[in-house]
Amino acid sequence: KMFVTTCRLAAALVLLVALGTTTAFQGIGFRHAGLDSRLSARRGFGPHSRGPMRILKGAEMSGVMEKGSVAPKDSPENRNLGPHIRVGKKGIILNLWGLWIMTFSVFIALFGYAYLEIRFLLGMLTFGLLKPRAEHCCWIMHAWCRLILWMACSNPKVLGLQNLPPKDETILVAANHLSWFDVPVLSGYLGGRSIWSFAKAELVKVPILGTYMRAAEHIMVSRDSRKSQMESLKAAIATIKQKRSVFIFPEGTRSMDGDLRPFKGGAFTIARKTGARIVPVTLIGNDEVFPADALMPIRPGRGLMQMVIHPPIDPTGRTDEELLELTRAAIASALPRAQGPAAAAAP
Repeated sequence: KMFVTTCRLAAALVLLVALGTTTAFQGIGFRHAGLDSRLSARRGFGPHSRGPMRILKGAEMSGVMEKGSVAPKDSPENRNLGPHIRVGKKGIILNLWGLWIMTFSVFIALFGYAYLEIRFLLGMLTFGLLKPRAEHCCWIMHAWCRLILWMACSNPKVLGLQNLPPKDETILVAANHLSWFDVPVLSGYLGGRSIWSFAKAELVKVPILGTYMRAAEHIMVSRDSRKSQMESLKAAIATIKQKRSVFIFPEGTRSMDGDLRPFKGGAFTIARKTGARIVPVTLIGNDEVFPADALMPIRPGRGLMQMVIHPPIDPTGRTDEELLELTRAAIASALPRAQGPAAAAAP
């Protein structure tokens, strides 16, 4: 609690300035294409620049899709990015709002990282007595996720909390995967429950984040290795048997267009073998705040992001295929029509 409170106080003043800046460029200031052009000329970046980064004109800004409609990818429909750059060969977007979030996220993570390193050192000096437990590290991740979303003005609207089983029951949460923001939402807003996750093995190599992942004993998996996938399946079963709840994305990867992708069967094998009830969760709007073509979130998410928690599914007496169909139907039931199974099946 002291960790969260200290970080909130340290960032409160900066947040006020950032909110004012965001209101300006989201509302009126930088929507005008002429201003974007002047900024582009002043910085030496232009729409015809050969470099890896450039500031775009307003006409190149793509729009956020309205519910029930499908917009062409990168279509110029009211996505007010403000002054921004495109980074690297793929042209990943970074605007002022994303730069602000990246700055305070790293700043806050450094506090947690320093705390963990001190605890690891104390653990060595005390022969493991003061070494942080995985549950403790998982709670730090939970607090960090809530704080990041709060600072980013992206607290999701949560529906169906009453459907969550008691905290002392180990569950398997299955959710659709839209955005990098899905993990903070699930980690921070499932009724205060500590929860473990599957993560790409490459994330262990990322500074600071890798330390968290290893210390909390999250489940690492390599998509390119069948052996790693089988080992992660066994690790997930062992994690649940240790009374640790787990969340998983049955699609296996992010949906680039928001449509619900086909499910893989691993999650349902885990549920059947452990007896843990599956809690389907529908995530909505995260991709409008943190889209696939952005390095960081491009806008505040309050009022856009929702998480719908469905009643749990008991695996007893059911096959993997039955569990898959029930879970998929529950998740799809709360999605906008343009993102449901019908949209995914359309040519």
